[in-house]
Amino acid sequence: MLATIRADPTPKAPRGVSLARSRHPRAYQLAQRYDVGPETLEIGTASGVIQVAPVDFSFFFLYITTSSLRQNVSAMIPRGRGSLSLMRRQPLMGSASFLLRPQFPAASLVRPTVATGSPLRLVAPSIRFYADDAQPPPKDEDAAKKEDSEAAKQEKPEEKKVEEEELDASDPEAVEAARQHASFYISNVLPIKLSGFDIRPKLAEIREQTIMEQLNQIVGGLKGRHAFRLESYEIARKDGGVFFHFTYLKPKLTQLPRKHQGWTHEHAPEDEAPEPTSPAALFLPPLLESAQKHGGWPSWLGKWWSNFTDRHNTPKTESGHEYYRGGAVPVREPELRGWQRDAGAGRAWVVKGRQWTEDLSRYPSSQLKVEFAGPDVGQEVLYSLFRPYGRIIEIVPPSPVPAGALRYSILKFSRISTAVAASNCLHSYSTPTSQIDYDLVKKQPDQDVTRSTLKICYEQPLKGHYFRDWVRDHPKIAIPILAFLLGGLSYSFFDPIRSFFVRNDIEGTWDLEKYQTVKFVRDNIWLPVYNTLTGQRNRPQRKRNVDDLGRASWQDRMEAEANIEKWIREFPSTFIVVTGPPGSGKHELVHRMIEGSHRPSLEIDCAEVAKAKTDGDLVKNLAAQTSYWPVFSFLQSMNGLIDLAAQGLIGQKAGFSTPIDEQLRNMLDVVTTALKGVTQDEQEDRLEAARHAEREKKTHFMHEAARESINNGTYHDGRLDCIAGNGVMSELGFGQEPMTSKDARAPKPKEESTEHLVARAQAALADKPPPAEQSEDTADEAPVLDTNAETISTLPIVVLRNFSAKPARGDLWKVLAEWGAGLLDNKIAHVIVVGEGSLTTKTLTHALPSKPLNHVTLSDADTYNSLEFVREKLSSSEKDKDGNPKQYVLSEKEKDAIAKLGGRMVDLELLVYKVRGGQSITQAVADIVLRNEVELRKQAFGDDSEDAASLPWSRAQAWKLVTELARAPELSYEKLLQYYPFKGGDMALKAMEERDIVTIVYRDGRAYAVRPGKPVFREAFRQLEADSTFAAASQIAYNNSVISAAEAAIKGYEEELNKLKALIGEGDGLKLSDKSRGWLTSWWGESSPINQRAKYLLEQMDASMKKIAAANADNACQLEKFNPPTEGQGKCRTRLAS
Repeated sequence: MLATIRADPTPKAPRGVSLARSRHPRAYQLAQRYDVGPETLEIGTASGVIQVAPVDFSFFFLYITTSSLRQNVSAMIPRGRGSLSLMRRQPLMGSASFLLRPQFPAASLVRPTVATGSPLRLVAPSIRFYADDAQPPPKDEDAAKKEDSEAAKQEKPEEKKVEEEELDASDPEAVEAARQHASFYISNVLPIKLSGFDIRPKLAEIREQTIMEQLNQIVGGLKGRHAFRLESYEIARKDGGVFFHFTYLKPKLTQLPRKHQGWTHEHAPEDEAPEPTSPAALFLPPLLESAQKHGGWPSWLGKWWSNFTDRHNTPKTESGHEYYRGGAVPVREPELRGWQRDAGAGRAWVVKGRQWTEDLSRYPSSQLKVEFAGPDVGQEVLYSLFRPYGRIIEIVPPSPVPAGALRYSILKFSRISTAVAASNCLHSYSTPTSQIDYDLVKKQPDQDVTRSTLKICYEQPLKGHYFRDWVRDHPKIAIPILAFLLGGLSYSFFDPIRSFFVRNDIEGTWDLEKYQTVKFVRDNIWLPVYNTLTGQRNRPQRKRNVDDLGRASWQDRMEAEANIEKWIREFPSTFIVVTGPPGSGKHELVHRMIEGSHRPSLEIDCAEVAKAKTDGDLVKNLAAQTSYWPVFSFLQSMNGLIDLAAQGLIGQKAGFSTPIDEQLRNMLDVVTTALKGVTQDEQEDRLEAARHAEREKKTHFMHEAARESINNGTYHDGRLDCIAGNGVMSELGFGQEPMTSKDARAPKPKEESTEHLVARAQAALADKPPPAEQSEDTADEAPVLDTNAETISTLPIVVLRNFSAKPARGDLWKVLAEWGAGLLDNKIAHVIVVGEGSLTTKTLTHALPSKPLNHVTLSDADTYNSLEFVREKLSSSEKDKDGNPKQYVLSEKEKDAIAKLGGRMVDLELLVYKVRGGQSITQAVADIVLRNEVELRKQAFGDDSEDAASLPWSRAQAWKLVTELARAPELSYEKLLQYYPFKGGDMALKAMEERDIVTIVYRDGRAYAVRPGKPVFREAFRQLEADSTFAAASQIAYNNSVISAAEAAIKGYEEELNKLKALIGEGDGLKLSDKSRGWLTSWWGESSPINQRAKYLLEQMDASMKKIAAANADNACQLEKFNPPTEGQGKCRTRLAS
């Protein structure tokens, strides 16, 4: 790559700085700072060719990026025409800086290779030239030598001075280019955010505007000093400080006061003088003076807090000790001293590096991690850099790090605020690495020394993560202990809370509907106002009651209520199972029985629990049904991850992850504990009520005895003895003899003594039973408590609604059944299970195999009640002219149509809705039957052959049930299993029952009949059979299955007959047959077992052949139904027998 040296024929000074003459260190510093610009001269490296423009310079700076180039550069300089001196070597960067001082115009520096006026060529690998002072060359050699001698004198350290040209104030661009940028950091203006939960920064935002106005007034005191101009403020919210950036014009040294031209440090080695023209020397003292003039630095808690913290945060000593002069007098200077002059003091600090604005979750701490982008920095240098900001407790030296990572040291401060200030001021600061270089740079800032850039971040104290690190380093010990602690916390803290909420839900402590005051307000105030405002249409709909099924009560429901009431008055021993089709009123029946018993109850809707798609949702749903709170369902996934990590670390699971079945059992154990507590509370309430009644009875008896004594004149008030005395001579006293019936005023019609009343009163006072001999006439009044009845009446009732209604995750039904069985075995509660199908009883039987179930089955309504229900509903919807409900009269045709629907409540309500919508009863019934017909065809036969193959039954079995149930209301269960296609198994029938295609009726614990799944299905079966096309296709499929079964049977018969034939042939030596006749005819009609078996096989083969013939004939007849009807085409008379 070729690059042209860019320089103007009339060169300019870098960035507006005008220098008449300059020594090389200063020139190098400026060249290094202003590396980019028109005065920067670039030379490429690819071709090794440099193009030099014919420009005159006094000397150049060469920055060579390739080692061992000094000889090559020296070879390019003509002898006696220039000198090359090493300025700085950077071994890590593989580069070096040289000073090239020509003794003639720069255009003659290199040997020309082309004609004059063309670019000159110089061979070099990679060189960068820096134009320095842009001074025209001298007119003669004498003047040049004179200037060189003066420059040589200026190179001596003791005569080091810088003379600058005057700045042209009329040139705004030159003034702006000459401005220097600097920043100050004001600490503790806002609160330091210590964690993500710290809300103090949010509270401080309320006073943020006021604080910034106060800070602006303080900074305004710097205006007018060295063209000071405030550029911007930058709030470090996480660190609680404020940066203010400003620019200024750097003054000449001669323009400064004499005391700033040189600082003395005769009393302390730390009292090094900063550069007189640095921002710290120019602006720090007046900034502190301005802050003091305005009452101190602002703070989010007020200036009183600011003054308090400033007084305690100002370091009294610089390095932990005082300094004395020869006269043993402590050093007392009114101005800033030592490190404060260069770094800052109190809360105002000079930003030496470059602040890093970030919003990471790294919160301030008292420890700083200082990374070195370069060689390691010694502890003495780190101490000198960081000590001005506050006391340092410890400096941890660097330790080995992985390859490619930066080495670092840890600095521990005594306060967090000092660490924050140091981090914001020294980040990205380039510092010498050794103390010697550090001291040398203090005296000569432009010295070429090895430097390293500091990268600072916060390091959290080790004690904050000690437990975490210990757990990480000792997983085999820590994980089991942690599991034990978490389990103990759950059982000791959370489980009592959960049990408390479950008990409150069962007892209805927070149920406002149970309080009489709330009921009165609702019924007499709220509902009337609500109905008036919203109208009749928006009134809350009452729940459907079993009485809606008809005015007349159903006999089976009366029997069911009586049975359930009898069973809940006994000790719990087995499940009370209430089953019935949808709409039969089983839920309302159970609800009414529980309300009538006045006992605490817990109702769990199992269908809502089974809706869960994940294990966490299953736990959450069960917790919602039982008021189990708090529940942490999200911890299940976390526990699984912990177990997975533990298995990778220690080779086995830690036990955090629990199977879903175990979780459900743990939850139900807490519910069991709550049920026990409910029983105990109920028993205590009953006992307290009995004691209160007994006390009331005793009090009442004492009052009656006293009243009787007063009437008889034998009552004595003991309070009179305090006045009259109770001796023999007392006028009003009774004396010492007890009063008897003889002392009464008048004889009683019936002589009776009151001594037994007095004895009973005294026994009541002493809380003892009365004497037996005096309680003869009141023996019938003594309470006789039935302990068992009282205990049973306090047991709660658990209701499992919609049990086994649908498949659920895990073993939900098994867990609930086993939990209910445990409640029954321990006599904790009665358990009522409400379901629909046989799966309910099957699951409960497995959970409690040793005891029979108390089973109640509700059936659909009969024809009379169905008609009454429809008539009443339709009558209530129509009104006559007077506004009274019009009685709806059903015709015979409508009654016949309604009878097709049966007594299923769901279908009857749907019929009423359709009739109210404008359809006639006949149309509505036809529509309902059609819908059920389509549903039945899809569920029983499938949409296609692939769908039918996935069904757990065959189409032949489905068609068999359709044809049989279309003719009869029910089929014998055992008889159905004796014939094809159900012969040999009942799995198909069980599967159809689960799909609600059929219903298996149980009697005395066994299945005895098969009925349609819904009453309307019977009419749907008839419609399917009446559909000629569908019936023909189904009948052909059924016949084909019969033919296949018969052919398979014939094949088996033939194989067995061949075996019999071979057996007879082998036994010919025993003269079992006569070969003159056939092997069969010789044994036909005889009593030989082989002959009898062969005869049986032939008979069965003949029967199978007849079935095949009948099936083929029926198929031929069914095929005719697919053809268009013709005249004379008759019906299929052949019907395949069962």
